Amino acid sequence: MRLRFILAILILLLACALQFWFASANVFINFILAALIVFALFFDIWELLVFILFAVFVVNWAPVPSIDIFVFGIIPIAALVFHNVSAWTSWTAVPVAIICGFLLLYLAIAPAAFLANWELFLVDVFGGLVFGGLVFLTLDRLKG
Repeated sequence: MRLRFILAILILLLACALQFWFASANVFINFILAALIVFALFFDIWELLVFILFAVFVVNWAPVPSIDIFVFGIIPIAALVFHNVSAWTSWTAVPVAIICGFLLLYLAIAPAAFLANWELFLVDVFGGLVFGGLVFLTLDRLKG
C-alpha cells in the first residue's frame, strides 16, 4: 500500500475521533467532511470513494441512507470535479471548497436552522478550515 493512502486513513480516523470528542463537548465541527474535501485534491475517484464510504459508515449507522448522508457523500465528489475543471491552485481551492461544501451541507440539512444560527456555521467553517489546512499541508508535503 502507498504511504499516502495509509496516512489518509490515519487522518480520517483522527478526524472521526476529533469530531466525536468535540461533539461530546457540544461543539459541532465537521472534521470528517473537511478531510474528505481535502482528500479530493490528492486522490483519484476510486480512493476517494473508499474514504467516503468509510466516513458514511462511521457517521451514519442506520441501514437506510438519508438525504443528509447523500449530500455528505456528494460534496467531496463535487470538490474533486471542481478541482479537475478549475484552473485554481490547490492552496486556494481548499478553502473555497471547504466553505462551499459546508454551506451546501447546512443548506441541504436545515436551511431555516442555518439562518437562525449562523454563528454555529462560522465556528464549523473556521474549525474545518484549520483542520483542512493542516491536512492539506501534511499531504502536500508528502506529495512533494
